[in-house]
Amino acid sequence: MSTSVAKNTAFMTVASVFQKIIAFGYFAIIARSVGAGDTGKYFFALSFTTIFVVFVDLGLTNVMVREAAKLKEKVQEYFSAILFVKFFLSILTYVAAVIVINAMGYPVETKHLVYVSGITMLFDSLHLSLYGTLRAIGNLKYEAIGMVGSQLTTLILGSVFLYVGLPLIYLMVAFLIPSILNVLFAYTIVHRKYNIKLRLTYNKKVLRYIIPIVIPFALAGIFGRVYSYIDSVLLSKLAGDVVVGWYSIPYKVAYAFQFIPMALVAALYPRFSEYFVHDKEKLHYVFHQGIKYLLLVALPLVVGISLLSREIVTTLFTDEYINSILPLQILMVGIVFSYLNIHFGALLNACNKQVTQTVLIGIVMILNIGFNIVFIPQYGAVGAALAAVLGNIGLMLMSLFIVPKITKINVRFLGEAMIRLILSAGVMGALVWYTNMHMGFVFAIVAGLISYPVMLFITLAVTRKQMAEMVNLVKK
Repeated sequence: MSTSVAKNTAFMTVASVFQKIIAFGYFAIIARSVGAGDTGKYFFALSFTTIFVVFVDLGLTNVMVREAAKLKEKVQEYFSAILFVKFFLSILTYVAAVIVINAMGYPVETKHLVYVSGITMLFDSLHLSLYGTLRAIGNLKYEAIGMVGSQLTTLILGSVFLYVGLPLIYLMVAFLIPSILNVLFAYTIVHRKYNIKLRLTYNKKVLRYIIPIVIPFALAGIFGRVYSYIDSVLLSKLAGDVVVGWYSIPYKVAYAFQFIPMALVAALYPRFSEYFVHDKEKLHYVFHQGIKYLLLVALPLVVGISLLSREIVTTLFTDEYINSILPLQILMVGIVFSYLNIHFGALLNACNKQVTQTVLIGIVMILNIGFNIVFIPQYGAVGAALAAVLGNIGLMLMSLFIVPKITKINVRFLGEAMIRLILSAGVMGALVWYTNMHMGFVFAIVAGLISYPVMLFITLAVTRKQMAEMVNLVKK
């Protein structure tokens, strides 16, 4: 791996971790300050616009990065052509979001939250493409700075607005201002360092080449975005703002750790692609080791957070969110399947099965909507959590029918690994439970952090050689 690639990977990994920590802390401050009802309105508005934002980009930036990276002298040409398309997509998407939120009959305050969040969405999409030019050139340092800086600015502005008691809509302004500043920062860098201009150009040749490539990216993005956020929208309509507020807590906690499989996939994806063509044995080995490493991380998270869910919710978010505990426990179980799905999806995409992967996500999206419509009216936030877990299980089971066409699944290896890891996580869980009962929350966390690695070596779930491999993988 070249020095530049290693540096870029390090910048983005560290920035992603810090960004998620700041974002989680900020959300905890909001939840404690405004209560479940207003938290539900805030979370709904963000979820609603997050679904729509995918229609502004439709995978255009990803294609620009991929194609412009091959011919760096064409970065400006691709960027200008994509901006031309995104300009019209932005107008259409914003108008569509306004029409839909009005048609759904939401109160004026919620509509205003969506209006401001929608404007933020447009600026976010613009700086996504600006940073895309830097990705194509091979410089991710400034994107990492912008990512953390923007989140810190949101934290500071939002905290000030909460402290002085301003209305809820100012929490959206706390997103809008940093997004505008991020656009200015990104444009300053790309213009001064690489002379890239913010110019809209209708380039028939470029668009004819790009649009067919974009279609699978667009569909996958739409399916994935709807699948991830439709539960919050349906909860809002079928159960009300308070229930959305309760659900937002387990959602944020459970998905705060998504950077772990994403980081692993970032390291494994190019290897999958390479070994699929040149070395099927290595592909088989790396794929199975990836599953083992993901389970190694996921199982203690599931056990530990599930056992300490009451303490986590009441300590970080107050007793008002007591109804978030059971949905959190359910969503944590789903983390195992979610991690595996990210891994399986990377394998399918890297091994020329991207169309199949898109179809699977589309099927699960439809199933997930159905589960939510059935479960939410009766079970509320618990029903949304159940729907999410069932969707993840369904995607995993369907993926398991496709994966053997690429590489054979070693049931014996995975079975032995599972037994060792479950035993290690089980002993850790018993110690966490006992320590929490007799010594408290903080000591229970420490007990888990110490006991699990010890158990991994006692059960031979991890050997010294494998630990060295994991360290090397993290470095890559």
